[in-house]
Amino acid sequence: LGLIFLEKIEQVPDGSRLIFRAHGEPIESYEYVKKHQIKLIDLTCNKVKTIHQKVLNEQDSFIIIIGKKTHPEIKGTQSFAGNDSFVLETKEDFNNLCIKYLKSKKQRIYIISQTTFSSKLFDLYVEIIKRLFPSTHIKVDKTICNATELRQKEVQELSQNSTKVLVIGSKNSSNTQELYRIALSNNQNTFFIEKEEDVLEIKLNDKDIVAVVAGASVPRYLIERIIEKIKSSKVKERTLK
Repeated sequence: LGLIFLEKIEQVPDGSRLIFRAHGEPIESYEYVKKHQIKLIDLTCNKVKTIHQKVLNEQDSFIIIIGKKTHPEIKGTQSFAGNDSFVLETKEDFNNLCIKYLKSKKQRIYIISQTTFSSKLFDLYVEIIKRLFPSTHIKVDKTICNATELRQKEVQELSQNSTKVLVIGSKNSSNTQELYRIALSNNQNTFFIEKEEDVLEIKLNDKDIVAVVAGASVPRYLIERIIEKIKSSKVKERTLK
């Protein structure tokens, strides 16, 4: 239908029609759209839009965003959060977090999360922050998507009660990567499945109990086709859609 994918907002011609994907865009992209009379179809996830509004309302606080620095959702959220913000991804980031917070001279801390981040890691990081700044007023807003958190809890159980785990989705997907990480920590027979043919490379037998886990953006038809391939192998299955 003539859809074109662009990497930079500056590549969009004036007056054209533009779609923002579910991850959202930086605040500068919205300003560019208005300035160049671009017809915007904003498909940013409503949960992400809510996070943008939350950080705008917390400008009197130092904002800590727990998530992956390179993720497009996080880049967008930090642009709304402003200069007095910090993206916390790993334990190695805590030293720089302390330095930036002290430089900000803010008296309050507001903590939010990437919608698809690990729930377990988020809780751990919050506890560490509270220990680092015991006298600071800290507001915690666990903005992990409910569906994401539910999937993570279910894959934790499924991976412990199956002989093999198949994680369907893109290796570039943050939420799918997290499902894979959780499953692998419990079950070494965990496999990434990006297309139907990948199933053929996995040795299945009639004694296997196979857990099938799908990332948030995986088309339903792909899940169903892969499940059919598993069934044709005459193995037991436990599915999570």
